[in-house]
Amino acid sequence: IPLIILLIVGGMALKTALPTWLVSLKTPVDFNTLAVEDVRSGLRVEGNVYVVVDTFAVEESWTEHSNGSVTPKETSKYYYIVPIGPAAFSCVGLEIPDEDAAVYADLADATWDYLTGETDALNAAPIPFEGYIAPMDEELYSLFVEWFQDTGYFGTSDAAEVRTYALPYLLTTYSTSGTYLVLGIGLAALLAALLMVLSHLRYRKRQRQAAAAEAEPPSPTSPEAVERDLERW
Repeated sequence: IPLIILLIVGGMALKTALPTWLVSLKTPVDFNTLAVEDVRSGLRVEGNVYVVVDTFAVEESWTEHSNGSVTPKETSKYYYIVPIGPAAFSCVGLEIPDEDAAVYADLADATWDYLTGETDALNAAPIPFEGYIAPMDEELYSLFVEWFQDTGYFGTSDAAEVRTYALPYLLTTYSTSGTYLVLGIGLAALLAALLMVLSHLRYRKRQRQAAAAEAEPPSPTSPEAVERDLERW
């Protein structure tokens, strides 16, 4: 059982950390200069976020107790809409942790004021961003598409047409230190599992050697053989 636990922990940790670690090794590209056809999952990106159209989803968590009580909901992530590419017509999602949401909310308000004509310029500073492009899951992408359908941002409410401009990708951040920690845990768990297997194999080998030694008949020149020969005489 300990071996199985170590393998599960190691496998899950590596599955979580390896993709991000591999991304961190890549050279970042400016997402503002990316052509739409070059937007893909696993691409490390950096650049300034100049426009935040709106938020289209939030991630909340809460705990339900056995007595029926529920803890207050806590928002952990916000999902914003940002244009991407030189033409800035196609859009992707932007995943931001709660602690960084305030500055993006200010930029979103300034963007909306500019789009609706309340201001002649964006009255908010751009936000430096560094991260990578990840795929949206199906549920999140459905909310993404619904926002464009409801607002008519692309001049249509047709889902198929919206999907040609609303790309199913997220700009998301990552923590190098956190990635290395999880990666270290995974490697340590797998190393411990390997040492456990090797130790077991050595133990089994010693058992087989001991059994073979016990089963081997004594040599005719050994004292035991001489005693038996004397007894027969």
